[in-house]
Amino acid sequence: MSNINNQTKDLNSIELVQDLDHEASATISGGGLDLSTLYNGKGDRVDDLTKGYSSLGYFNNKVSWYELTGKKDWYAYTEKNYKGIRYRLKAGSKGNLTGYANNNWESVRPV
Repeated sequence: MSNINNQTKDLNSIELVQDLDHEASATISGGGLDLSTLYNGKGDRVDDLTKGYSSLGYFNNKVSWYELTGKKDWYAYTEKNYKGIRYRLKAGSKGNLTGYANNNWESVRPV
């Protein structure tokens, strides 16, 4: 029979294990997408999207700003279900949307 140590250890006490903030977590996982309803990240926000969304729900046709963290590019679409005009967002970029893209996104997904 083996001798098993049944002691419980706090994860933070294990060497090389630490809590990560949202930005660090998004960077490690390949990146996250942040969206806002107003320029410069103001207004209503959703942060750290890490997978595709065939509909942005409340944010449909309201996005005016974005920021990408991490090393993955994303696509944004003007219609639900990844249809319509497609915009490629470069990893590490952020900015205010202008022209037709402003207030006209309805779905997003990582490349």
